[in-house]
Parts: sequence; C-alpha cells; structure tokens
Amino acid sequence: MVNWIPKQDNRLVIYEVLNTEDKSEFGSENANEVIAWLSRNPLEKRVVVTNWFADDDDSAPIGESIDITPVILAAIAEGRGRAGN
Repeated sequence: MVNWIPKQDNRLVIYEVLNTEDKSEFGSENANEVIAWLSRNPLEKRVVVTNWFADDDDSAPIGESIDITPVILAAIAEGRGRAGN
C-alpha cells in the first residue's frame, strides 16, 4: 500500500545514459536530448529512466530505474532509416 505519493509538481522524470560501470555519463529531463547524446556515443551504454521526487530541500528516486535502452536504440535506428529515404 502506498501511503505517500508526491504531488505532480514535485516529480521529475530523469533519463540517464550509464556506462559499463553504471556511472552516469549524461542525464536530462528531455528524452530527445538523451537520444541525441546516445546517437553520438552509443557503444556499451545503457539508458535508464527514473521518476524522482524533488523539492527545494531534497530529492530522492521513486521506485526503481527502468532500462529503456532497446527502445532508445530502436528510435535512433528508425531515425537513421528515415534519413536515408
């Protein structure tokens, strides 16, 4: 049972590019920025999305990060396919 859910105003969705050691190399609230960054540096990288609570004093992840690497790589491949047409 969830006892506390932050207001929508206090939630952020953060996309991060992680290296093989799971260290963040790039992060943004904008998925398009992450896609652009990853398309220039794709080797052995993962993309995760995390919902965060944030206010003026504190921030903390809400739940687990979700690995969306296959979705992002498919978006990059589809974009490259369109560019060739």
